[in-house]
Amino acid sequence: MEHLLQVSGVSVMFGGLTALNNVSFSVGRNEILGIVGPNGAGKSTLFGVICGDIVAKAGEVHLNGQPLAGRLSHEIARLGLVRTFQTPRPFASMTFLENVTIAALTRSNDMKTARGRGEAALARVGLGDCFDRPSSGASTGQRKRLDIARALATAPKVLLLDEPLGGVDPGSIAEVIDLLRQIRSDGMTLMVIEHNLEALTGIADRLIAMTLGHKIADGVPAQVMSDDKLVRAYLGDDDGVA
Repeated sequence: MEHLLQVSGVSVMFGGLTALNNVSFSVGRNEILGIVGPNGAGKSTLFGVICGDIVAKAGEVHLNGQPLAGRLSHEIARLGLVRTFQTPRPFASMTFLENVTIAALTRSNDMKTARGRGEAALARVGLGDCFDRPSSGASTGQRKRLDIARALATAPKVLLLDEPLGGVDPGSIAEVIDLLRQIRSDGMTLMVIEHNLEALTGIADRLIAMTLGHKIADGVPAQVMSDDKLVRAYLGDDDGVA
């Protein structure tokens, strides 16, 4: 499998706390890679490093062979890598379409073109009837979809999704899972942090398990989910990093 994203020896310190400790892995082109682990494992910090929001103490990240160190998040987005957030925060004073159009402007300075990209992205995530609605009234599930639409409007090669199913109505979870499968079928590479392990293992090609800033397992979902170190990590046994 051709590697599109390469993370090598990444470490992050917050004061005296080690948030990531020598984390390395690669992501293949058109792969869905799931990231699992208990709260505080370092999953969102890892996303922050990859996207340029957090500066690593050590290590390197390469996208399609290009180093990302020192680049700002909007520069990385233009290279084709974007993320969504665990708690989406759309511009409350703007409509759904205005929120997505702003994201699309990273690809085109032409407002008409950006608006067209925004409309297409909203329709792609099932919000085609929400163009003119104020985002301040969006439900949690709509905010999640809106965040994905904003990411898609930048035409990414790699999409990092931080808990896309968190807070989504149980009846809508299957729709979001289908959406992620469709996005991958369009040729995109996905990295997904998710606590709904049943849903994640159903769509991921591979899982990486983390705890206390360490990568403790990497492999096919069934193998990783049965790994003793991951089981101990979820049960609160810190020796799981050994």
